[in-house]
Amino acid sequence: MGSLDERVYQPTGQVLSRVLDGEAVLLDLGGGQYYGLDPVGTEVWRGLEAGATPSELVRRVVAAYDVDPDTARRDIEALLSELLARKLIV
Repeated sequence: MGSLDERVYQPTGQVLSRVLDGEAVLLDLGGGQYYGLDPVGTEVWRGLEAGATPSELVRRVVAAYDVDPDTARRDIEALLSELLARKLIV
């Protein structure tokens, strides 16, 4: 991905998600695999479900957790790249 742009990423229709004890569990219906997200990843996932842009995701994470914007941006970029690679978001 290189750097975050303002494209809106969305979960694919092939992913079911539930939040249990503050952490998201994702089921890829196409591949039959489960994935777990930590609380920060869950915040990002909820933002994706709400249609947030990457910049909005950074603001959400910075507001909810003790993290600086640069670190949040790098971590979110890495997570989005992985979700894209696993075809969990488009």
